[in-house]
Amino acid sequence: MTLRKWTFTADPEDAELRLDQLIAKRTELSRRAAREALKLGGVQVDRKRVKVAGKLIKPGTEVRVAFDPDLPPVPTTAIPVVFEDAWILAVDKPAGIATQGTWATDRHDLLALLKTQRPDLNLFLHHRLDQGTSGLLVLAKDPKANKGLAAAFAGRDLEKLYLARISAPLEACTVEAPIGRLRGADPGRFGCEGDLIDPKSARTDFRPATAEETAGLTPGYWIVARIHTGRTHQIRVHLTHLGRPILGDSLYGGGASDRLWLHAWRLGLQHPVTGADLRLEAPPTRFQA
Repeated sequence: MTLRKWTFTADPEDAELRLDQLIAKRTELSRRAAREALKLGGVQVDRKRVKVAGKLIKPGTEVRVAFDPDLPPVPTTAIPVVFEDAWILAVDKPAGIATQGTWATDRHDLLALLKTQRPDLNLFLHHRLDQGTSGLLVLAKDPKANKGLAAAFAGRDLEKLYLARISAPLEACTVEAPIGRLRGADPGRFGCEGDLIDPKSARTDFRPATAEETAGLTPGYWIVARIHTGRTHQIRVHLTHLGRPILGDSLYGGGASDRLWLHAWRLGLQHPVTGADLRLEAPPTRFQA
């Protein structure tokens, strides 16, 4: 991807310009590209997405523009539903799709696809999966469930299991190492050591996956990861900390592959409204041999 970003503040002499004209004036984009960026959701005015090309911007207003000319067509992938009732929706997120809007678009992500697939729903999101990660994602469908899910994820009162494939064996272990953004890293990434920005505690349990758990999957060194915290890139960072980066994880030094071998596999939680025990599972079908 060739993502380009600009941030600027509107000047008094810009007051009579349409937003697409202003973007063309203050960035390297043509008016046509500016309108495309607006259409895709890549323009923010005072940190809110704006899609109206004719909008007039007051002097002193911050404008952020992100444009990726290599974005593929807006996907039409049908999102598989794992579980649904009156209060929650659990889906199996495909790999390669962001959970929610990125800098450059709010039309290529899971929430946008679900809105197209289920326009009757107003969904609330409480956890995310990395773009390359597939698997279980649970969303609330109404305010009561939203409150309950928020409490469950904030209180860590659930069991989240992932499957990952690594390049060498790993014995069962627990990693308790803080995770923070690495200062000055380009591209941006996280770590457990070095000059970390706002490091936060993180705990992950690892164990080798059993033959039964990996039956039918591509042969290799498979592990099960249970996360007790929800830090960005947590499993990826903790495995890198152990010298066992995930295959296909080029950001953290994993072996070359056409995919990130990480899947949100099982989720155990109490139903946010009924209190019933839920055990949800998304089979890792994309890793089958």
